[in-house]
Amino acid sequence: MVLPTPWLPLTLCLLVAGTAAAQAPVRQRQDRRASLPTTDSEPVPELYVATGNLTTVAFNGPLDRASLVVDRTRFKWVDVGDRLLTLEPFTDLGPGERLILQVGFRDKALPTKAILAVLSKADVMDGKLEVDRRANTPEALLAALTQKEAELEELKARSAGSGPASLVLSKWLTKTTTPVVLTVSLETAEASGMEITESIGYEGTFSTLVAIGLRNLHAKLVWTLGQARFTGPQGASAKVLSAQMKPVQLAPGEEGLLVVEVVAPKWEVGKVFAVELVDASGQRRLSFNLSTK
Repeated sequence: MVLPTPWLPLTLCLLVAGTAAAQAPVRQRQDRRASLPTTDSEPVPELYVATGNLTTVAFNGPLDRASLVVDRTRFKWVDVGDRLLTLEPFTDLGPGERLILQVGFRDKALPTKAILAVLSKADVMDGKLEVDRRANTPEALLAALTQKEAELEELKARSAGSGPASLVLSKWLTKTTTPVVLTVSLETAEASGMEITESIGYEGTFSTLVAIGLRNLHAKLVWTLGQARFTGPQGASAKVLSAQMKPVQLAPGEEGLLVVEVVAPKWEVGKVFAVELVDASGQRRLSFNLSTK
């Protein structure tokens, strides 16, 4: 009779582990270059990230640090410098998942912002991506002119009249337009001394009006709106057409109403929009989420 040797189970375990390690895909770290599109027909550049790894994006133009739009909850590390953007995700993005990242430039060259699609691949990740802006090329200038012409026509349509009648004359307000009751949830405990008193939305034909009641709780500082940013589901940027507040400044303890016109996907139940309000000094920020009941 042959007795079982005590080393056999350990040997089998090592063989199995070695086979599994050999079959695991090896993710290659790469450095490469990409160019920003100058026309709408060109695809958005992709950025490949991986958990446990830092990815650096280098731009050949000065960045506006406050303009970054991305779902920060998905990243362990997000840092914006003068020309460098560094990212590290908490975990790999799922198959087919793409996060939209947007950052603007400080100068007046075109294009004015960079849009990248962030995703994870099984076999490769970006260590460094150098992004060529191709600023003020004929293609970029033509694309900007086309966009401005479209915005002008849109503005003419929205300004067909004056006062409340313009909403009907421009066909923004129709018989199907109904208020959208919005639920507010603060994204961070720090609200920079600001409080939201109410919120309601109005979906029109080609844009949505979001009315936000604000109260300045700060004992000394005046609040003046500097910028309003909306981010749709999955980190997609929503275009803000205008933002007006009455009164223009909120003294300590004073309340006011902010109305933002934004081009956003339909406000369906379950969809969450992230909103960030920044005062004129850039020091006081109010971040919160809006969703429908």
